[in-house]
Amino acid sequence: MTVEAHLSHGQLFSWREIERYPRGWGHEANLPATWDLRGLTPAQVEQALGRLVDRHETLRTTYEVRDGLPVQRVHAGVPLPVERVDRLVTDPTEHERVKMERVAIPFPMTGDLNWRALMVSSEGAPMYLSLTFSHLIVDVWSIHHLQDQFKALVAGRPAAEVELGSTPRELARRQAEASWQPVQAASERYWRGVFADGLMDRLPTLPARVERERLELTLTSRRLGGLAAQAGRTHGVTPPAVIMAFIAAGLARQLDTDRVTMSLMSSNRFAQEDQHNIGTMNQLIPFVTAVDRGATLGEHIRRLHWAAAKAYRYSCYDFDRVTAMAAAAGEDPGHDCWVNHLFRAWFNYVQVDRRPADPADRSPATLAWTPLAQSYGQAFRVRVEVGDGETRVLMLADPEVLPAEAMTDIMRTLALGVQLAVTDPGRSLKDLWNGHGGDLPPALFPRDLPARPSQPQ
Repeated sequence: MTVEAHLSHGQLFSWREIERYPRGWGHEANLPATWDLRGLTPAQVEQALGRLVDRHETLRTTYEVRDGLPVQRVHAGVPLPVERVDRLVTDPTEHERVKMERVAIPFPMTGDLNWRALMVSSEGAPMYLSLTFSHLIVDVWSIHHLQDQFKALVAGRPAAEVELGSTPRELARRQAEASWQPVQAASERYWRGVFADGLMDRLPTLPARVERERLELTLTSRRLGGLAAQAGRTHGVTPPAVIMAFIAAGLARQLDTDRVTMSLMSSNRFAQEDQHNIGTMNQLIPFVTAVDRGATLGEHIRRLHWAAAKAYRYSCYDFDRVTAMAAAAGEDPGHDCWVNHLFRAWFNYVQVDRRPADPADRSPATLAWTPLAQSYGQAFRVRVEVGDGETRVLMLADPEVLPAEAMTDIMRTLALGVQLAVTDPGRSLKDLWNGHGGDLPPALFPRDLPARPSQPQ
């Protein structure tokens, strides 16, 4: 038996974003995971996977389009999409190569499951499981919960210990009920305020499926995350807020503006009942804020933190209703991609593990250009990945708006700002650019910069 239902707000947001990807970039919606299987039998692995599929309908969900609108189809049962290979595994890093190969294969948006797995065994003994999920069905939070449940299942722990949240189908039904209307009304009031404050017109947006050359610069530092955490404790904010505050400051300087629009990726799992949902719930939410160059670093960080905290309260919304509101408010993207238009500059912070970063770590920082940057979407995007005590800041930008020198300067602003937020938080924001960050230690910012990429012709 198959049940058809409307999409939840998180599912709809992912659908509207992914359907606008250019041809050849569908794999960008994929999320990888690798699970260690050593010590298990093939029967244990397959039984645990089967239990997960039975337990979570998102793993049994496909999508279709009805009358121009996407719908989800939840199936009573599905064959496990697991490929099995047996080979001699001698390279301890093989799973990383396999993960990258498999995550580069896109899923069709309709008609098929949006996850797959490869079980690799060596002489009959399972070694690892390489999984790929589409963002249409899960987010990173969900994948971590699935892995925890898989470990519990193969360890023989009872299902009674598992906390289950609402299914995507239940969320969609709840969000359509009258009891949800105050939440929807509050989010729509917030959006009207964003439209009134004005979006960032200095950042041009692209139509759907259109590509344009982008540059991507990555700063990697072990000290940066430790200092951000220390600054967060000092100023009563989170480490992501510290990093975002100085990204926003650098962007404002490069665009010569005193107001910026930052769009944040929200997990939408703030309510206790949503902590264990298995599905895709992430949505972007923008906020418009002043960047006062005369403010102290501490004041600037706190302003950005509280603006972001307010935005998170309204980050679960019906994307189609918001685009209709934007049109009614006079927002005209001039093209067919509201995702790009409404979220001009976005920031996402992903904490992969709980290992703390060391603010005194002396490991050299690195700065590197991506040879082939993603060539569509917003004109400015920053993704921060924190794991194993290391912080990676990936910045993507339209070189016609932010050339290589500007991107490098924003990264330098970030490194210097985070350092001064700990050592001298009473300094003015404008002081970040007085010395161009020349006194930064190599653990925060390299002294030898990589060669600039060639500019678009």
